[in-house]
Amino acid sequence: MGRIAISPALILLLVAPSLLSQVLPPPTPQARSAQTAAAIPDLERRIGQYLQEQKPQLAIPLLRQILALDAANLNANANLGVLLFFDNKFAEAIPHLRTALKLDPTLSRTQALLGLAEIRTGDIEAARNDLATALPSLTDLKIRTQAGLELIELYQAAGQLNKAQSVAAALEESDPRNPRILFVNHEIARQIADQTLLSLMVAAPDSPEMHLVIAGELSRQGDAANAIVHYREAIRLNPAIPGGHFQLAEQLRTSTDPALNAQAEGEYQAAIRTNQYDELSWRQLAGIRAAKGNFTTAEEDYRKALALQPADSDAETGLAIALLSLNRTAEATPLLESAIKHDPTNITAYYRLSTLYRRAGRTADADREMESFRHFQEIKDKLGRTFRQLAAPAVAQ
Repeated sequence: MGRIAISPALILLLVAPSLLSQVLPPPTPQARSAQTAAAIPDLERRIGQYLQEQKPQLAIPLLRQILALDAANLNANANLGVLLFFDNKFAEAIPHLRTALKLDPTLSRTQALLGLAEIRTGDIEAARNDLATALPSLTDLKIRTQAGLELIELYQAAGQLNKAQSVAAALEESDPRNPRILFVNHEIARQIADQTLLSLMVAAPDSPEMHLVIAGELSRQGDAANAIVHYREAIRLNPAIPGGHFQLAEQLRTSTDPALNAQAEGEYQAAIRTNQYDELSWRQLAGIRAAKGNFTTAEEDYRKALALQPADSDAETGLAIALLSLNRTAEATPLLESAIKHDPTNITAYYRLSTLYRRAGRTADADREMESFRHFQEIKDKLGRTFRQLAAPAVAQ
């Protein structure tokens, strides 16, 4: 590389200050203040130009010059800290980010970056505190997500799963379709479930609650017969155990054995006797009665369910179908419209509503509902194939 020639004029500029300091008296504090006030705006203008031109490396030394003139300059500290952070110079960034935050504690983005920098330099406790403080005030979705996910990792590493779950829930509320956030939420839920199960096994290995947990796991594995055995044992140990009768009824209702199917109705009734506010049992009991052709009784049960949970889309759909069977079409249409509003993926409601619209001559509305039905039916089929693959036993290699 060739050497850069230095002109005599430039040499004079570099040397002149030291020569002048030997002749002239030092400037007064007022003079220095005036010089600083005059220099900073020009430096800020040049910094803004470099940042606009995507040349942060040229802006960094100018920010340092501002801080040499005014160490408590908020913007210079904040901007220098940010530029150093994104240059992966985390240890250098931290003092400037901390100074900026001390000057203005409301700078949540600055505090989030400070927390992220502290993670990368090993100051974990400070990182947890800064990220947790900053997160509720972050509005930039990208920074909020990054800060939240890294805070979750810190909580998980410390075994603070409840705090991790709280952060994950807040992130999902902000960005409900983000697959990374949904996956993290799923993993935390599994970790909490495993932790709770271990605690339950140690504390009460033969309790009715333990049998409910075992039954649920067997049901998920497709072992319906043994799941039923454990549900019955849980109820034997505590006939009033919350959820026991309902879960057993659900297992019986979906059984391939007609004799077991016939027992589901009695378990739903037992669940209601245990808890008259059991909305799901009222809804499922109504479905069984509708399937038997007892539409009037089914209507009563569906209405009891909806009185407890007015936004239950399945109960609205079931009631609408019962009313259609009673030739009360005018009452069914608004129920189906409401069902779709409460659950935009309710394929049964789309299909039934499309049929009613077509009968009423509302062809465009009927076509729209049928298109929605086909769309969500396709999604349901894909999900069904995925879950079947997950449930299939692994093939030996």
